[in-house]
Amino acid sequence: MAEENLENEAESSAIAAFTLAQFAFWGLIESGIISTEKASDMLEQGIAAHSKGDLTNRKAAQMLQTILDMVQRDKRSPVN
Repeated sequence: MAEENLENEAESSAIAAFTLAQFAFWGLIESGIISTEKASDMLEQGIAAHSKGDLTNRKAAQMLQTILDMVQRDKRSPVN
């Protein structure tokens, strides 16, 4: 039971960390600190790196792909 609680806590922490990172990344785009083009490039690099790994890494690549899809749907003007 204690091991299951630790697993649940680890999974919850990972979800919370990903969500916070997602908000922070989106905030950088919305504030104009990085362009959607730069964000797309960064995400594509992360996806490529993770997609070659084990199951955990491939799941991470899928999550990053979800964010990339959101970024690419955003029609913001490029940052100079």
